[in-house]
Amino acid sequence: MTRKLLSIFTFLFCLASLNAQKSVNGHNIRVRLENYPEKELILGFYYGDKQFVKDTVSPDAEGYFSFKADTMLPCGVYLFVLKPDNAFIQLLVPESDQQFSMTTDAKDPVGKMKVKDSEDNALFYDYMQMLNKLRPEADTLRAKIARTDIPADSIKMTRQIEDMDKRVKKYQNDLIAKHPQTWTAKIIKASFEPEPPVFTEGTEMEKNKRKYYWYKAHFFDNIDIADPCMLRGPVLHAKIEQYVTKLTPQHPDSICQSIDHIIGKLALTPESYKFYLIHFLNYYAKSTIVGMDGVYVHIAKKYYCTGQASWAKKEDLEKICDNASRLEPILIGKIAPNITVKDRNNQPHALWDVDADYTVLFFWDPECGHCKKAAPDMVKFAEKWKPRGVRVFAVCTAVTDKAENCWKSAEEKEFSDEYFMNMYDPYIQSKYKTLYDVKTTPQIFILDRKHEILMKRIGAEQLDSVMEEV
Repeated sequence: MTRKLLSIFTFLFCLASLNAQKSVNGHNIRVRLENYPEKELILGFYYGDKQFVKDTVSPDAEGYFSFKADTMLPCGVYLFVLKPDNAFIQLLVPESDQQFSMTTDAKDPVGKMKVKDSEDNALFYDYMQMLNKLRPEADTLRAKIARTDIPADSIKMTRQIEDMDKRVKKYQNDLIAKHPQTWTAKIIKASFEPEPPVFTEGTEMEKNKRKYYWYKAHFFDNIDIADPCMLRGPVLHAKIEQYVTKLTPQHPDSICQSIDHIIGKLALTPESYKFYLIHFLNYYAKSTIVGMDGVYVHIAKKYYCTGQASWAKKEDLEKICDNASRLEPILIGKIAPNITVKDRNNQPHALWDVDADYTVLFFWDPECGHCKKAAPDMVKFAEKWKPRGVRVFAVCTAVTDKAENCWKSAEEKEFSDEYFMNMYDPYIQSKYKTLYDVKTTPQIFILDRKHEILMKRIGAEQLDSVMEEV
């Protein structure tokens, strides 16, 4: 059976590591494919959440596609990628024994697969062939269950499926017991879900809570995420993503704890450690979810800015650490930096002097199209919420000779002084652009009476509903 390869790219970044392991014999992986008329075959590999190209070869005189070199391949799950549609056939490459051959049919690669000189691949395809034989029967039973109106028949067929599941589970457990060090055993075991004990004490909510904490604590019991082979396989990244984005409460503090837990487990596996530090830093740097910049700052400060990302160039480290330092003071939960700006009469007003239960700090620009679009929502909000103890501290970001446009533009947008505290800082003496990282406008921050940042980076159209929640 073949599956469609979503993307194949040349991964130049890791070519050095692919050729790092020297061996007298190196690797020599040969495959012959029936019903494959193409003149080239690609060898690809998994790497984290993607697949990349390692090599491309043409068939030899015997009809074999031979991938060989005097170096060992990094262990992992590799792919024979078939042209022209990029369907692929999986193969296992262990740390040793990288000289083997395979023959199969491109139209039925699992069913017709024969392996020579590779225990791991023989085990893997015996297992896949067993699943292939059971799958049609299971699919037929499920279809019949969906159609039947007779409860007895439904129960009987459900039990048949359960019996098949038990057979598969027994096969898996027997294989793991007999061949525990093989790649096949490790991949099968990694697919097992941890099974929580039965909790009997307490309310149903308390039992569910204990079950959740047990499950989270034992989530990686069946997979050694520090195994360097796992980085080049289809299981590891899915497990890590599930742990961080599904199993962990989506609050920055909780996410930071989960990431620290994972990075700690990878500390002695340099390549995996590097991959996931880069992955998490980039992922949360690009996140559009409010508050997730806190995760980026945590990763930068704890790992990159303390010398624990030795691969990073000096200029890149400086940018990362500078960016984290700029963002840290305005994370949700922090006390907002105080700024003193001026009204239209050039009288100074400090943000912290605003006497209100809640303050909406609003940065806008007269020439900003998005600010013009946001204006009606801001006006409605200010008129509705001022009687409820909320003030809008609106800072116009026009500077120098353009600063006088602030007042005319405020009138055009109906930012009246009755509902808005209209301010500007034509020479940016308050350093608000640096303190609040104002690179684009509009920017909105919601502060409580103690000037703690409750919410930020939201659209004007969201402000009313967010304030209701606050």
